[in-house]
Amino acid sequence: MTILITVLSALSCALLILLPWVLKHRPSQSQIRDVAWRDQLPPILRLLYPLVRWYASGTEKTMLAFKREVLQARLNAAGANYLITPAEFLVIRRVACTLGLLFALYIVFALNVRSSLYIALIATLVPFAYMYPDLWLRDATQRRRARFEKEFPFFLDVLVLGMKAGLTFTAAVEQAMEQLREGPVKQEFSRYLREARTGVARRVALDRMASRVVIPAVTNFSASVIQAEETGGSLCEVLADQARQRRQERFLRAEKLANQAPVKMLFPLIALLFPITFIIIGFPIVMQLIDSGAFKLL
Repeated sequence: MTILITVLSALSCALLILLPWVLKHRPSQSQIRDVAWRDQLPPILRLLYPLVRWYASGTEKTMLAFKREVLQARLNAAGANYLITPAEFLVIRRVACTLGLLFALYIVFALNVRSSLYIALIATLVPFAYMYPDLWLRDATQRRRARFEKEFPFFLDVLVLGMKAGLTFTAAVEQAMEQLREGPVKQEFSRYLREARTGVARRVALDRMASRVVIPAVTNFSASVIQAEETGGSLCEVLADQARQRRQERFLRAEKLANQAPVKMLFPLIALLFPITFIIIGFPIVMQLIDSGAFKLL
């Protein structure tokens, strides 16, 4: 307990020493404007952001270009590209590891743990805290991809209706976006429209969107639109084929999930339902055997 109090006292003194330096080096108005593009951070990350940003400013200089591109692609796929930068993600992972280590030490000293088994179990908090940002990013990517695949066929249907009504591709995209609620599809096509309005070619904007989303349906959609534009084909017919194909893929995906349901229910049935059924059936039989004295003969 004395060691824990000493550690906490040292951390408090370090915070008091660093507080004047942090206030002196707080971000200027130009630095605040530079991060105006960000989405609103979660409360915990918002609290730690000054420390994370200060640490990330040094990490960005030593970060390899290949590693930055890989992390940026992962952030784009998770929809967190307007939330944090690759360098900040690395810093968040290190901060999480440090907090996990401090929490593990607090548990060990506060509860006076001496068993090596319990200490080993508590020590697993450190690698889990280090990997938690990666796990969160992977789960966010999967949720975003599933929602994109669910909403994309409806977006294509509205887009085809707009094209058949005589709208241009850009106007049809705007009209289709108005029919969507907030989500990954609306976010990505809003970004596509912003890039198109700033002078970026349609081919480049669609390629960027496909590289951010990393879904075969979007890649196929972008390639089809670009090919129809280059070859002079009917864009309306191409989009109609895309919408029809996306609806078929959605139906097949739902059918596949329905076929997997009995297999997924097999383990809960065996592990939970069958033992209870056997107990309910076998309990009266065992009680009758006990009353008849059958077990005494054994």
